[in-house]
Amino acid sequence: MHNITRIYRKLFCRKGYGVHSPFVFDFITFVIEEKYAYYAYRDISRVKLQMIQNNRFVSYRGKKVSTENSLRRFGISTQEGEFLFRLTNYLQPRKILSTGSSMGLTSLYLTRYSSNVQCITLENEPGFAQVASQVLNREANQALHILTGNYPETIRDAIVQLQQIDCLYIGKDVSIQDWAIIFEQCLPFIHDTFFCVMAGIRSSHEKLYYWKQFLQHPRITVVIDMFDLGLLFFQPKLHKRVYQTILP
Repeated sequence: MHNITRIYRKLFCRKGYGVHSPFVFDFITFVIEEKYAYYAYRDISRVKLQMIQNNRFVSYRGKKVSTENSLRRFGISTQEGEFLFRLTNYLQPRKILSTGSSMGLTSLYLTRYSSNVQCITLENEPGFAQVASQVLNREANQALHILTGNYPETIRDAIVQLQQIDCLYIGKDVSIQDWAIIFEQCLPFIHDTFFCVMAGIRSSHEKLYYWKQFLQHPRITVVIDMFDLGLLFFQPKLHKRVYQTILP
């Protein structure tokens, strides 16, 4: 069923056809469908290649896993990462909270558009957090930090440090229970230009169910369902509606 839905969206839900909202049409045109080859894509691909070539092993749930296998199984895809770069480059958030590091790659995609952005990434796997810290320490932006530990605990520290959240990214490997906790913890800090990205919304029936429950929140206005990724906007001037599309 998912494969049929994916094919249908690629054929009939692309390029903003039938979208009457100027905000959503521009977003689809200049973010989702944008084809420009940004310099950041090449730079981050080089970082990823170096990580793979180092051929080191990291600990994941008590087992040793190679960096290459970890990135393939748990890391962010190039397609989704490049979308995150276009997203933040377009909306220009200044304070970003990310859960799930992809060993630093998610943070790079979210922040490479500016050296003035502050980002705190939560990672509950110490092995992944160690690699991520090494990757981010090479960046010119010193406002990129990793907090290691259980998400319900580290999110409180992250919120205290950020004081305001403009963008929330929830990675695909975050559990359903942590989804709800993270979302609830961030609600008091939501403002009109805040937006939230949820990855892996169809990775299980349970996650799809909870994703649909999130959409009922009264402060959510525009929802863009990209099949694997979900994007939530909270701008009160926008009409409440769910738009379906897919990454090209």
